Amino acid sequence: MTAYVALTLLGLWAAADRFAPYHGAPAACRVGHVIDGDTVALLCGAEKRVGRLVGFDAPEVKSPKCKAEAAWGAQATDRLRALLSGPDVMIYRQGTEKYGRDLVLITVAGRDVAAVMIGEGLGVDYHGEARRNWCG
Repeated sequence: MTAYVALTLLGLWAAADRFAPYHGAPAACRVGHVIDGDTVALLCGAEKRVGRLVGFDAPEVKSPKCKAEAAWGAQATDRLRALLSGPDVMIYRQGTEKYGRDLVLITVAGRDVAAVMIGEGLGVDYHGEARRNWCG
């Protein structure tokens, strides 16, 4: 009976972390690689996940609407790679978005990556509203 209760509690704990993670705790993940200026591949133990950085939106590289967006998206991707290649990278899960990606806040040496990208003109403040037209 004790083993059944322990296994049930462990299962509930795992489900709670997946669907409503504690927002203040660092995730047990690391960045595998940068997909684009606001999306990363995460390695969480043996599990591979995709993380969408919260707080900003970067130009698209996969399906840009114009050449300017493609070039700007490449710059944002390169800058995010450079930021995340340094030490002191911390990842904080903030939930899951409508496409199933983890929403993550990432800091480097205590600085919010979203704020850095926005400050350098490689992204704009974004919280789920209509996306910016990078071509106009």
